[in-house]
Amino acid sequence: MPSPAYLFTGFLDSGKTTLIKETLDDENFMEGVERTLILCFEEGEVEYDDDWREKHNAFVEYFDNVEDLTPERMRELDTVYHPSQVFIEYNGSEPVSETILSGMPAFWPLVEVLTTVDATTFESFINNMRGIMFEQLRYSDVVIVNRCTPDTNGQMLRGNIKAINRRAQIFYEGEHGAQVTLKSGTLPFDLDAEVIDIKDDDYGLWYMDCMEDPEKYNEKKVIMRGFYAQKIPNYTRSFILGRQAMVCCAADTSLCGVTVTGVKIEEMEIGNWVEVEGTLRTVDMENGGKTVVLYASRIRKGTAPEDPYVYFS
Repeated sequence: MPSPAYLFTGFLDSGKTTLIKETLDDENFMEGVERTLILCFEEGEVEYDDDWREKHNAFVEYFDNVEDLTPERMRELDTVYHPSQVFIEYNGSEPVSETILSGMPAFWPLVEVLTTVDATTFESFINNMRGIMFEQLRYSDVVIVNRCTPDTNGQMLRGNIKAINRRAQIFYEGEHGAQVTLKSGTLPFDLDAEVIDIKDDDYGLWYMDCMEDPEKYNEKKVIMRGFYAQKIPNYTRSFILGRQAMVCCAADTSLCGVTVTGVKIEEMEIGNWVEVEGTLRTVDMENGGKTVVLYASRIRKGTAPEDPYVYFS
């Protein structure tokens, strides 16, 4: 029977070892698990001591380089330990290897990627080491943001993580894994205003909030600015208005776009910056979810902001 493998990414001392230990303490997760093999590529302050390993029937193998985890080495370890499951504690300063992402053997299928994030250092890291953070988060199924307080900037965290990886589930924890409720982030505009004016610097926060809770914006009148990003096939009065969110670097961006309808697109050119005023309305998507469409009442030529990229802080 295959033994599922779980990959844990994140910076040194971001809480990977603690998360692994807490997972093995979870009786529901561990039901039916007899032996756990942990492949460790870095050692932080928290250790796997002998008593803990014996209690959980866990075995730890340390590696200096990811290149050492070859298919042959995995076969050897499987023969020696016969694990029920495999946890891979990765070195957060290195890109995830293709061997782990797509080359795991059939007897150790990779089933989930979990990433730990320290809320107290995230903003500094995302501003100064975005490329490394990108590599940690791009494949994540689950992101655990720890060391949060009620005052932690959830909008900034969520926005930056979702810009890199839209499908990741995000959980916020306080000290020692306790659940924490973040104070409702104050959006940088008045949601109850007669017309919500979404400024250039606020587009990213608006976009992520709207995509997560489109019903909140149903029938809201707005003014927003962006560029003519895409035509919509078979529609002559609709287009995608967008802004580019920096994912890793200027050469790697993600479009944050919204459908605008009720305009004469034949008078526009791809790439033109425009200002649109209109009413947002929720619509059903084919996948069963909802999104918003901006029904334009006025559109005029706009100018690109000094910094054209979207940020989430």
